[in-house]
Amino acid sequence: MERDELDEILAELFTKPAPIVFITGRFGYGKTDFALYIADRLLDMGLVKEVGTNIKVFDDRFKRITNLYHLKNWLRGSKSKKLFILDEAGIHLDVRNPLGKLNREIRHLGFLLRKFRAKLILVSQRAKDIESTFRDTDIWLATFYKLSKSRALLFSNIHLEPILVEDIPRTNVKFDTYDIAPFSTEPTEFEPQSEAQKLLKMWAVDDLSFRQISRQTGIPTQTVIRYVKEAVRNIIATL
Repeated sequence: MERDELDEILAELFTKPAPIVFITGRFGYGKTDFALYIADRLLDMGLVKEVGTNIKVFDDRFKRITNLYHLKNWLRGSKSKKLFILDEAGIHLDVRNPLGKLNREIRHLGFLLRKFRAKLILVSQRAKDIESTFRDTDIWLATFYKLSKSRALLFSNIHLEPILVEDIPRTNVKFDTYDIAPFSTEPTEFEPQSEAQKLLKMWAVDDLSFRQISRQTGIPTQTVIRYVKEAVRNIIATL
């Protein structure tokens, strides 16, 4: 299959309102690689403007998000079209634990993706390991079942028959293939997402005074105070 043909399939899929795509298949079949390839093509085609993922990617166009708290903030941060890739979804969204906090939270998020104009790619070895709510036909868009590193079967709710996708190229996006792709409900530690949050961390975590922060950063003390207050207000608004 030529790249233009695969681009046509991706364009057809990712302009539909249903927000969730699965990529499944055996270990070593390039599922993560294919997810990043899709994201790269969607960015190039202008079908999404921002990509987030729990994969450790070495590309400034991709934002690393490893917890639900920062994922929600990212989704709410702008109205641009977004794509989030959740790798190791079979671990994080386990059908055997439907009442787990992370399952419940992401299940709710699944139904809000349309509101955020966002798409979600879930990568897992087995589709049945993914929390069952995500197989609801109202939000499920498609499943790419990888047959090998370069071939996949596409099942979707917009095609009557499966489509064989061949000659899938490797992604040009650099990523850490040995990373465990973590994902949790809350940050395991405070991770500053803005200049204001960096100053907040220096004050609340590093225990520096506003004057000490001003001396270290060169930012006027009153501006430091204003930024810290802004960061606190933004955090409270998400609670």
